[in-house]
Amino acid sequence: MKSYKALFIGSPGSGKTTAIRSISEIDVVDTDTKVSDSTIKRKRTTTVGMDYGKLTLNDDTSLHLYGTPGQERFKFMWDLMVSDLAKDASAVILLVDNTRNYPLKDLDFYLDEFWDYIIGRNFVVAVTRSDLDETTRLEDYQNHLKARGMLAPTIFIDARKSMHVLDIINSAMMHDADSVNWSDVSHRVAMNEFKKRNPDPNSPQFEWLRKSRPVPKMSIVEAATKSRGILGALHFDANSQTIDHSLSNMEQHELFKTLKALADTVSKKAPQLPAIGNISLFGYKQDTLALFIEHDQSLGLLANANMTHQQIRQQAVDLLQWSDNVSDSDQAG
Repeated sequence: MKSYKALFIGSPGSGKTTAIRSISEIDVVDTDTKVSDSTIKRKRTTTVGMDYGKLTLNDDTSLHLYGTPGQERFKFMWDLMVSDLAKDASAVILLVDNTRNYPLKDLDFYLDEFWDYIIGRNFVVAVTRSDLDETTRLEDYQNHLKARGMLAPTIFIDARKSMHVLDIINSAMMHDADSVNWSDVSHRVAMNEFKKRNPDPNSPQFEWLRKSRPVPKMSIVEAATKSRGILGALHFDANSQTIDHSLSNMEQHELFKTLKALADTVSKKAPQLPAIGNISLFGYKQDTLALFIEHDQSLGLLANANMTHQQIRQQAVDLLQWSDNVSDSDQAG
């Protein structure tokens, strides 16, 4: 019996688990756990290990569907999957959430992280939630890929709709699985979706739908203070005006503003240098102050001393990506 593999990669909340669930004919094996980090702003649960589903293509051919966790702190799982579980995958599908403030940065990040793995495989970019935010257009993604020397199908999809997900599978697999009757597969997938619309209350599908319902709206600062290892936060706009903060120590508040002014001064004095993206102050056995700067907003985080820079940065990246206080974000790349 022939078997193929497809690996879904992409940012937290981009729809990897949802996409696999929408077309898998078996109950998806997942490793979701309650959110304890910055993704609390958008999700109740997050994948910490992997997702696995399966789709029969014909009587003697099947497709195994693997999904990676989105957060960089689970990078060890990325390494395991590309070197072992999905080492022989035929297709790589990169999901990008169009409602993130800087989706092209997500595109660059995952291209860089998985570049060696992507090369030599069928590769598709699937953009989700484009119906909720049209700031970054299809041609923006295509032009961005072209600027990196890549030609890859780029498709706007709804990860909840099985036929949309099957379209990207078809785009990635059609040359390898040329003996597959995709019309038959489409019919079976459509019938399976119909059954899933009203799941049994005792089924895994029903439990997953319950856990994945929308989360209450919260500010970037509130989400930060609910995240593991973050003690306080300061959020301000492009003009360094405070939007919100949770710092009781006003000296810390002013220090963040001073660091932002320092970054602005360096950028003005030396415009030929890359823009300063973050400044961190670490002290032995002392809490860490870290400032993260975008063109239209900045976020200061007070973190436990045992948090690494990588851990703090990942929290900040997702919080800034999901902030509601931005403008012209698509210009940031």
